[in-house]
Amino acid sequence: MMRVLRGGVLLLLLGGALASGCGHAPQARPAPDGDGDGVSDAGDACPLLPGPASTRGCPSKDTDGDGLDDSVDKCPRHAGPAFREGCPARDFDDDGVEDTKDACPREAGSLERKGCPIVDPDRDGVEGDADVCPEEPGPVERQGCPEQDEDGDGVPDEDDACPRDEGVPHLRGCPERDRDGDSLADHRDNCPTVYGPATNQGCPAQDKQRVSLQRDRLELLERIGFESQTAKLQASSHALLDNVARVLLAHPELTRVIVEGHTDAWDDATTGRAMTQARAEAVVAYLEGKGVPTERLEAQGLGADRPLESSGTSLGRTANRRVEFIFPPPPVRKPARPAPRR
Repeated sequence: MMRVLRGGVLLLLLGGALASGCGHAPQARPAPDGDGDGVSDAGDACPLLPGPASTRGCPSKDTDGDGLDDSVDKCPRHAGPAFREGCPARDFDDDGVEDTKDACPREAGSLERKGCPIVDPDRDGVEGDADVCPEEPGPVERQGCPEQDEDGDGVPDEDDACPRDEGVPHLRGCPERDRDGDSLADHRDNCPTVYGPATNQGCPAQDKQRVSLQRDRLELLERIGFESQTAKLQASSHALLDNVARVLLAHPELTRVIVEGHTDAWDDATTGRAMTQARAEAVVAYLEGKGVPTERLEAQGLGADRPLESSGTSLGRTANRRVEFIFPPPPVRKPARPAPRR
């Protein structure tokens, strides 16, 4: 029995010696990784689907397609830039202008208008409060209001002396008439209510006419003379100016007449302008004295700004020293702004 025990102990000692002399440790088993993605099953949130360690072994997912994985996207169903953590800019009215930069965040508009819409219901190009007539198209010079033209003659009612009778623009919307039946239309007739030949501007032959009515001016058939280097009218010009006054009084539709004074380029510019102004004012004063209403007359001294001829000759200089009577077109009137609605 003792021999048997001794033999067993000997075998154990021999086996241990042999094992220690071998020098190899037992090989460790790798952690299970069912999907082979390098993330062990113990730490793999998706053990059956391969995915990177950054998503705990799950495959990448970008629902809104903005380049950010859903796992780090704060708005996974709405595309947005990375600097907003995947969330889009807030744009309540969906006009492409984010609310923080949108002056009208509740109304869709354009970027150039800071997100505000065009407010132009009549589509006339005049927007918002600038349009006095927002429901009727009209030009910008009339603040978006249309021109009313009851007789359809092209002259707006506010400038039409005959708003219910179709006429012509140069007669302020009134039709051409010949009240005295002398074959010369009233607007060209110096004496519209007295019969006279056209050769004498529609006035009786014994009443010599020194002026002729034109569309935009009263043409002088004689010259207005002044004392040398002064604004004092020569007595020889009184008959001419008397004729001017009678014609203007016979044509009340000529509500505004500009009396222009001109000179030649040989005069000093400042002195010349002052002299032409004084002469124009002298003519206006004379006409006022003959009964022409002051509000119809306006004096303008233009110096040598508008020569008719070259001032290089004496005839040219004489032609440039003149007085003219101009009928300006009526000004464009802006409509009155209506009272606010209550």
